[in-house]
Amino acid sequence: MQQKLEQWKDLKFGLLMHWGPYSQWGVVESWSICPEDEGWCQRKPEHGATYNEYVKNYEALQTTFDPVMFDPAKWARAAKDAGMKYVVFTTKHHDGFCMFDTKLTDYRITDPKCPFHDDPRANIAMGVFDAFRTEGLWTGAYFSKPDWHSPYYWWPYFPPKDRNVNYLPTKYPERWRQFKDFTYGQIEELMTGYGPMDILWLDGGQVRPLNTVDTTVSWQKAIQIEQDIDMARIAAMARKHQPGILVVDRTVGGEYENYVTPEGHVPDADLGVPWETCMPMGTSWSWVPNERYKSTDDIIRTLVKVVSRGGSLLLNVAPGPDGQLDSTAYVRLKEVGAWLKVNGEAVYGTSALAVDPNRSGVIGATTGKDGSTYLFCEPGKQVAWPWGGGARPKATGLANGERLRPILREGIIYIAAPASANNRGVSVIKLEPQP
Repeated sequence: MQQKLEQWKDLKFGLLMHWGPYSQWGVVESWSICPEDEGWCQRKPEHGATYNEYVKNYEALQTTFDPVMFDPAKWARAAKDAGMKYVVFTTKHHDGFCMFDTKLTDYRITDPKCPFHDDPRANIAMGVFDAFRTEGLWTGAYFSKPDWHSPYYWWPYFPPKDRNVNYLPTKYPERWRQFKDFTYGQIEELMTGYGPMDILWLDGGQVRPLNTVDTTVSWQKAIQIEQDIDMARIAAMARKHQPGILVVDRTVGGEYENYVTPEGHVPDADLGVPWETCMPMGTSWSWVPNERYKSTDDIIRTLVKVVSRGGSLLLNVAPGPDGQLDSTAYVRLKEVGAWLKVNGEAVYGTSALAVDPNRSGVIGATTGKDGSTYLFCEPGKQVAWPWGGGARPKATGLANGERLRPILREGIIYIAAPASANNRGVSVIKLEPQP
């Protein structure tokens, strides 16, 4: 596993995909059926006047979900051209709908109630993983530990109160055992029937041993129920079937969170452990109409900040109800890929270099395995960088191979960053020590 983790740390850039029947409504994934009063998951009255009516209509989206334009090979090519090295796909989100051919519930895309069930491409997760593997990308299965459709998690005898299990597992241990077995069984399906898997990316951090709750984290304060799902058993099974697989038990900590995943933001500094920022390309994790996507320059700057602080960027792009990505998303992926084609050596396989905030013109920095230093710079700006490598280094602008002329004075390199339009708001200077 440690060897696999070291390999993953070199990948730097991946694709996350949230997708399910909820895309037909253009609403946030899963969360609108959770009885919590949050502004970002409010229920729209046209989808149900009451909570129970809303949930009934939400679950009925299975009967109209027909993504006839689903083309995972096109996604995989676009991701590869964007410079992405791995994919994490939502096999099941919190609502419990399965985008794979599970045998443990009929709330799945391959059930006869779903109009897409008899399409040769109906086993969506299989198609995604096969397509991305074909393009040489690592594959990761996103899987939600909580399941708001399962009677073993939200027992219909009681109304759900919040995101947590709606009964006491200590009072009803047999029902909780059924949920643990159900979860184990679904993950084993993914670990045995979907080809080589590199990452098991587990979401839903409320499902955890109670003694792992961090009360300094606001959302964890509400976790007051023991929800130990026996991660030791799950991880052992996953690694038996998929030797070396990385297990990411998000927010729980400990030996089953092989790397940490800050959500929606870039940490201010290297976390000192393997980490990955997950962030949507737009404003939402799920597809919404008229999405406002981040600019190409913003995406590149985010990637630069992430790798300069020792992390990886998992960028989310959500398919629409027909199975297509928005045309703007394809444009962003292509443009990011064009930048990485000439600047990628400063990103992949590098390590973080601390940047003095008082040094103008430098956005971030990395170092390569061969000892080269890479400076991510404001195009056209004068850059000052401390140099303890002896003689004046060889300096090159990566975008066009331009040989630059640095000045070395009292241990500081002074150099003008290239102003080429190809730099997309970030120029990269490569510094190589001279013998």
